[in-house]
Amino acid sequence: MEYGDLNEAFFIIFIPLMSLILDVMFLSKLDMKHLNDGPSIVKKCKVTKVYLTHSNHLYIWKTDFVAMFNNDTIKKGTLSFFQSKKVGNTILCYWNIDCPTNGHIDYYMVKNYTDFELINDFGFIENKNLYSYHDYSLKKPDLVYYNVGFNIIYNAVGGLVDKQDSTLMLCFNDVCGQYKNVKYSVKGYKNIPDTFLVYRNVNEKLDSVWHVCAPEVNTPENRAKISDYGYIFHYDVYSKEEIESQCPQIKNYVEQYKKRMAEK
Repeated sequence: MEYGDLNEAFFIIFIPLMSLILDVMFLSKLDMKHLNDGPSIVKKCKVTKVYLTHSNHLYIWKTDFVAMFNNDTIKKGTLSFFQSKKVGNTILCYWNIDCPTNGHIDYYMVKNYTDFELINDFGFIENKNLYSYHDYSLKKPDLVYYNVGFNIIYNAVGGLVDKQDSTLMLCFNDVCGQYKNVKYSVKGYKNIPDTFLVYRNVNEKLDSVWHVCAPEVNTPENRAKISDYGYIFHYDVYSKEEIESQCPQIKNYVEQYKKRMAEK
């Protein structure tokens, strides 16, 4: 093969091949940056185990942890290359929302603890900025709706107490105008209020159960914020006017929920 032919073959084969390799490397780097900095759910987690393990001819620290969802579902995870303080410590961990549900999930530790109190049951982190459930809902309502949903809250009147098991029937009209009643145990209450706060997720695929607020949330101040309905983000109650004026897209999801309920 002559020199000119070799030169031509170099440009035809080698350069496109190198371009492909560089593209793959660049995309991999972008994917990793997205997993680190992209929208993620952050949780308070309990350290369950800290240990040193041998991997690829290296000894690395690993930390096992558990995170609670809805007070009854445990998500387990492992942080690599990180030696946590002690078993039983609370740390903030996050995992990218775009991670496949049935595939490998990479977990990361939040290193900035200055906003630790922003996280109740869960929060969000994006580009190293920590957001509460409420704040991120106003910022990215579509993403929040499909991952955790929105909870609308009602004032429910209590009646028909079963004294044998201290069961109260809570009655109210929901956002669809339908009459609802929810049974609730008031065992342990010293003073039973006339009105309770009850809420439900408008993304019923995520949660279709009615929940009654804890006594510390069921305050006159919170009940006064609710007309026909309001919103609750963890322990913070807002009027529908406040939320829907700041983020009309959240109201759109409520309207879609009403249509779905009407078709059932």
